[in-house]
Amino acid sequence: MNESANEKAKTSFWQQVEQSLTPDDMFHETEVQATRLGALILLCSGILLGVTMLLTACGVFPLSWESIAAPSIPALVEIAVLLVVCRAAHYDAWWLKYVLMLGLVIIYARLDSMLTHKAAILMVLPVVFSSRYFSRRLTVFTAVLSTIVFFFSSAWGATHGLINLNIVTMPEGKVFVATGGFLGDAVINAGVSGRMLVRNTLLYDFLPKWLMFSIAAIVSCNIARRGRDMVVTQHEEDVMTGRIKTELDLAARIQAAMLPGRDQALPERKNVDLAGSMDPAKEVGGDFYDYYLIDDDHLCMVIADVSGKGIPAALAMMAVRIILNNNVKMGKSPAQALTDANSLFCARNTAQMFVTVWLGILELSTGKLTAANAGHEYPVLRKPDGSFVLLKGRHGLVVGAMDDYCYNEYTLPMEPGSGLFVYTDGLPEATDAENRMFGTDRMIAALNEEPEAPPEKILQNVRRAVDDFVRDAEQFDDLTMLCMEYRGKPSDQQICRPAAVSRGGTTREKCQVAVDIDNPVSYNKLKFMN
Repeated sequence: MNESANEKAKTSFWQQVEQSLTPDDMFHETEVQATRLGALILLCSGILLGVTMLLTACGVFPLSWESIAAPSIPALVEIAVLLVVCRAAHYDAWWLKYVLMLGLVIIYARLDSMLTHKAAILMVLPVVFSSRYFSRRLTVFTAVLSTIVFFFSSAWGATHGLINLNIVTMPEGKVFVATGGFLGDAVINAGVSGRMLVRNTLLYDFLPKWLMFSIAAIVSCNIARRGRDMVVTQHEEDVMTGRIKTELDLAARIQAAMLPGRDQALPERKNVDLAGSMDPAKEVGGDFYDYYLIDDDHLCMVIADVSGKGIPAALAMMAVRIILNNNVKMGKSPAQALTDANSLFCARNTAQMFVTVWLGILELSTGKLTAANAGHEYPVLRKPDGSFVLLKGRHGLVVGAMDDYCYNEYTLPMEPGSGLFVYTDGLPEATDAENRMFGTDRMIAALNEEPEAPPEKILQNVRRAVDDFVRDAEQFDDLTMLCMEYRGKPSDQQICRPAAVSRGGTTREKCQVAVDIDNPVSYNKLKFMN
């Protein structure tokens, strides 16, 4: 059922990706926003025309009412029509951008025909705005349209717009007196040829404006092209990011599903209780914990921490987990399982990664725990009286550091009511906003808050203590914990018997090193076995 749901979600995601690759889908929202902006520009232009007419009526602009009304009133009508069309189409039609550019060019050309040399920027505005659509075709269309329309508006404005004495050429000695703001009156009074004014306007006024306009048009075309490329590139990156996120989410679910549950790993077992948790710093982590029955009387417990975080650590974690699982199920002791796993991992460790591992095998009928430590954190022992103490001893090298390294193991006699807590370095090294570490002292205090609680409750207490300590600080490392409570009746005699490790055809016995533990009554005979 879960596999079907995951596959369905993945298929749905890729269907969305395929649909989103079409240009209409990629640029649809961009065009709608640009059209809304164009409608706002039209509204502002209409207000500008109205203000121009008002100032002319008040005598601020030296233009006749006929010269201002002739272009302004039709322009206001055009603006109103365009705004109604945009609103009716909900700003969401592919042809709106062309209609909008046509309207802007014509409206600004009308303004240019009145103000002539005073409003050179009006020619540039439509083509610059067209680049907002990220369509080079639309920008070229606007540039060509502007050239044609402003050419004719300049020719018309030469004899009807605001007077420009710079374009008037007179015979030497001729006195020219402009008595009005309307250039047509000045032309009549002075006897200047209208043809000459049109010729000079196009040559000395329109041509320089058009040359500057050409530069703006080229830049706008480049902006439109580059903008479109950037949108496409960003879209591809978003698709890739979405794909990676989807796959990471799926990987996280797979990794979480691989973590053991007590009901599945220990069905109907009343003499032992376990609980574990893993909180990766990223979507997937390099930590793992595992426990499973090797046979009816032996329980294997493993916790490990791969160097690094994320996908590389998760891949290395999977490899180490499979190797250890196979070694243990072949009947190897914890030390031998780590020794062989290290040799195999070193042979394939091209990424120069390493793994810290604690591995223990509990004999359920007697309570004898045999364990080996490959550079991992010290385990914490819960004594039968209910208190937790740190179990210090000599570590072996981390897995992946040196080939042909032989690991040692030790045994612990687990009594009824005793337990074990193992963890990764993400727990004591959790830091708060002031860069202070949580530390083992706080960890032991959290464990001893309710030492007789079941393992699941103990993990909750520790996690709450960590959260209260770090508060809003970012989690930089995976945080993994495993807690075991032994409830069975141990055998009367718990002794540490020398065991043999066979490697390369040789056999050597383990030597004994005392465990640093503070309970001299029940645990003063605990030994590490080398």
